[in-house]
Amino acid sequence: MRRRDLWTHPTVMAMIVTCVALLAAAWRLGVPTRAWPLLLIPVLLAPFVEFGLHRFVLHAPLPARDGLRRRLQVDLHHAHHAEPRDVARLFWPAWALVPLAVLTYAAYALLFGPVTAMVPMAGSVGYFVFYEWMHFSHHDPAYQPRTRYGLRMRRAHMHHHYYNASHWWGITNDFADVLFRTGGGAAYPKPPRGNPRSLR
Repeated sequence: MRRRDLWTHPTVMAMIVTCVALLAAAWRLGVPTRAWPLLLIPVLLAPFVEFGLHRFVLHAPLPARDGLRRRLQVDLHHAHHAEPRDVARLFWPAWALVPLAVLTYAAYALLFGPVTAMVPMAGSVGYFVFYEWMHFSHHDPAYQPRTRYGLRMRRAHMHHHYYNASHWWGITNDFADVLFRTGGGAAYPKPPRGNPRSLR
């Protein structure tokens, strides 16, 4: 596992380019100064979006029968639990990111208009790059977190993978885990051992 694997991954590179393009377009189209704090919306929503997507989308039960829906669900996240150190399985696949991005932009456009929506959308894409970096770092044995919080988040994510996959949903933060009592906080006691490796 190499840091280069993160920054040269096609979806990560595409997200960085998209974020810069959205910021440049918003600036060029004259988004007013008062709209730029909307960049922070994704930061405020991140604990809940991250928790919800991880718990209810990525960990959605697999259909009993083999078919396209089952294979997509395995590709989306279940295979990552089966092989947590497989670099190819660390990142969201592009086929899932594109509709997620379209829905996110549509929601922002309804709230703020199509041009101003570029600002919070850039924030969302930028935050997702941060999410991918954090997730990669949790799995990279060569990387050592420099803060207690970073160590705590890595430990929580390793508990999620190797101890109980129904707890510790946060990747970049554990605010929602603290709120919903699913593993957040430095002193959270371990729940009973669950099924961490295979979500089938």
